[in-house]
Amino acid sequence: MKPMNKHKQGGKMSVSAFTLIEVAIATALLIMALALFLGTFVSAKRSAVMSDNRMEAIENARSNMENLVSLAYLSPPLSPGMHAATGTVSTVPTNISYSVAIVTQTPSIVVKNIYLTNRWINPGSRITSTVSLAGSVSSELHP
Repeated sequence: MKPMNKHKQGGKMSVSAFTLIEVAIATALLIMALALFLGTFVSAKRSAVMSDNRMEAIENARSNMENLVSLAYLSPPLSPGMHAATGTVSTVPTNISYSVAIVTQTPSIVVKNIYLTNRWINPGSRITSTVSLAGSVSSELHP
């Protein structure tokens, strides 16, 4: 590829320039490079949205777990078995479920384990994500 250059050749003015094919190839290469460059921004934005959703889901699960642990030991939400709760992640409904199981039983102290799971579907990607937490309550500390 030679840039435009004017010079005299046998008494006539001659102009050399890029050919149409050279310009078309250079344009195609530039468009491909630009598309790859912009693709990284789209991918970064998608990752950021998914990360924000995950952080909200973790906060939502943590908040639900704190509410459960703060309840009285014999309250109905802490009865053994499977339970459901509600929540949202970036206006996306989540499926929060938790189970309560009695793990130790002595005459004076009973401990219940709480296993909480928060599931949601990320908008756009349609990927199902899950966050799980575990906690315990005892009859001695939570009368």
